[in-house]
Amino acid sequence: MKRSPALIHFSREHHPALVLAKRIQRAADSELAALQPSPAFLAELEKHFVEEEAQFAPALAALPQLASRFNDDHAALRALMHRLHKGELAALAEFAQRLEAHVRFEERELFPALQTHANSCSNA
Repeated sequence: MKRSPALIHFSREHHPALVLAKRIQRAADSELAALQPSPAFLAELEKHFVEEEAQFAPALAALPQLASRFNDDHAALRALMHRLHKGELAALAEFAQRLEAHVRFEERELFPALQTHANSCSNA
């Protein structure tokens, strides 16, 4: 399914997150400190979350299982981001794993469901 224009910019913003997650996952322990996300990256990720939450809220009300996963993922990632802001390098591996899983969830499950929901609402 071709990506809806309303979701394209979110998909584009996912790319750097996936790249970072993969770099962290492949890094040796001695390289992890250099891969700590910058405060600017974490701020952009938070902004991305806020924009998604605002834009998707109406449709997510009709998709409770996906909404639950979406909200749980954002909460868990925010908690990890908070730990990273405090300099807790131990949170980095979990952050990378959860970030990759979340982006994959959005791209493979959430976005197609949002598009289907939007199409069914516009056809009603």
